[in-house]
Amino acid sequence: MFVWTLVIFVARVFDVSLGTIRVHFIVRQKKLLAALTGFVEVMIFILIVSRVIQDIQHLPYVLAYAGGFAAGTLLGMHLTEKLSRQVVQATVISKGHSSEVEAALREAGFALTRYGGAGRDGPVDVLDVVCTSRGVSRLIEAVTKVDPRAFLYSRELSGLHGGHVYGIKSKM
Repeated sequence: MFVWTLVIFVARVFDVSLGTIRVHFIVRQKKLLAALTGFVEVMIFILIVSRVIQDIQHLPYVLAYAGGFAAGTLLGMHLTEKLSRQVVQATVISKGHSSEVEAALREAGFALTRYGGAGRDGPVDVLDVVCTSRGVSRLIEAVTKVDPRAFLYSRELSGLHGGHVYGIKSKM
C-alpha cells in the first residue's frame, strides 16, 4: 500500500505539472506541444484516478492524490516560469524626472524608446521598455529609486521581430 501511495502522489505531481505546462503552450500557441502534453497528461490521469477510485476506501490513496495535485500545481507554476521567456512592454510615465529615469534604465542595461505626451497636469515623458517578465522588478526598482511618483504599467507581448530585449541575450 505504501508503494501505491507514493506512485499515486508522484504520478499526480507529474500529471498536474504537465497540465500547467500544457496551458502555457496553449497561450503561446504551441499547438502540437500542447496536444502531445495533453495526451500524456490524460493517460497518467486516467491510470491514477482509476486506481484511486478502485481502492477509494484507502484514505492514504485519496490523500496522496490530493497532495499530488497541490504539489503538482506548485511545481507546474515553477517549471512554467523557468520555461517562459515571456516578453513584456513596460511603460513608464514620468513628469520632470524622465532624463534621470532614462539614464538609470540605460545604465541598468535596458533599451528604451522615449517620447513626449500630454498628461492631466501637462507635458510628460513616456518611456517604453521591452524586457522579459523577470526583468520587470529590476526595472521598477531602477525607476522608483529616481522617480517614486512615476506611473508604470506593463503588458505581455507576442509576435516580436528585431530590437533589443533586456533579459534575452541575442536579438530577436
